[in-house]
Parts: sequence; structure tokens; C-alpha cells
Amino acid sequence: MSDGTLFSMDTPPTEARFQNRLWVADALDLTGAALVGWGAVRAAEWVSTPALLGFAMGVAWVVLSCVGGLTGLTPGRHALGLKLERAEGRAPGLGAGLLRALTAPVELLLQVVLQHRPLDAQLGVHAAVIPGGIRGWARSLPLPLVGLVLLAGAVWSIVTPTRQEMLQYLDRTLTGWHCCHGTREATWQCRASLSRAVRNANGGDTEVSEFLRNECPVAATRLGP
Repeated sequence: MSDGTLFSMDTPPTEARFQNRLWVADALDLTGAALVGWGAVRAAEWVSTPALLGFAMGVAWVVLSCVGGLTGLTPGRHALGLKLERAEGRAPGLGAGLLRALTAPVELLLQVVLQHRPLDAQLGVHAAVIPGGIRGWARSLPLPLVGLVLLAGAVWSIVTPTRQEMLQYLDRTLTGWHCCHGTREATWQCRASLSRAVRNANGGDTEVSEFLRNECPVAATRLGP
């Protein structure tokens, strides 16, 4: 066996390096984009229809892919210590980011079967370690940190009742009546709904304020003057 053969067997091609870590990073980014889209719909108090949720999640994924194309970084890649680049070390670019918004979800499935990333190879991009060790990782933290803040806000919007959900629970259900009158042990749904109602009332929502003062003694005690 020649030295060339040994070298080729011991050294994986550039596009194959870190591909498993990149798979995890893409899965994290796709999940994060879906949560951000879902959270945006709830924060806007829109009715969460499947079509609207799919659109919002898709927009969040495309925006994240574009940022990843322009900078090489996303929250998922950064968490795994990776960036995406071309052979010459440049960031993939906006065009590659847009195309990868379409190809990356498909490649998540292809890699499981093929054990390589043919679509990334066609785009001419591959994963590389963020240079500079811990210092390099820390220097590149601000942009992914913005994404993490958006993700945290999205999770908050998802777990917090919307105005409609809050009113429906407190005003139209038996458990909501018990919640408002403190006649049963408070559940998480009760505490979250009361907190949302008090925030709305103190923020100037007169309809909610009137309801709490007339129908919800537990929350009324927490209202401002």
C-alpha cells in the first residue's frame, strides 16, 4: 500500500470534517428557528393556524440561514465551536445562505443515510473550527448571543398565555373561577394567567382591569391604584 493511499485513508476530506457536529448544529438551529417563529406568532397575539405557524417558522429559518451565510455563524454552530466557510476560508455568502435554507433540512436526512453531506459539497461549503481557541469563540459570541436572546423571548411567549387564552381561562372555566377566588391550590396555569392579567391591567388594558376588579379578587389585590 502506497504512502499516498495511507495518507488519504488517515486524513478525511475537508468537507467531511466535523460533519457530525455540523449535523447537530443544524438540528439545533432548525429547532430554534421553529421556536422563534412559534413565539413570534404568540407574541403578536395572532391565531396559531398551521399555515401561519409554518410561514412564521419558515421566515425565521430563512433569516437565520442568511445570517449564517453572511457570517458563517449561527447559535447552533457557535455552541458546537464551528463556523461554515468556503474552501478559501471565506464566509459562504448571502446566496449560499439562502440556498442552504432549502438544502440543510434535506441534508439532515441525507446524512443519516449517506454518512456525508452531498448538498453542502455542491454549494462548496464545509464546517471548520472557530479559530483562536476559547478567545476566538468568545470574540464571536455577540452575534449568536442575539439569537439566544430571541430564543429565550420566544420560549417565554410560548409558555405565557395569550390575552385571549388568559381571559378564556379566568372568565369562562370552573378552574379559572377557583383560581380567581383562591379556593383551590394555584396551578402553573393559574399563576401564569393571573400574572398576565395583572400585567395587562396595570399596563392600561381597561377591559381586563374591570374584569379583575369585579370578578377576580385574588388578582384585584395586586392591581395598582
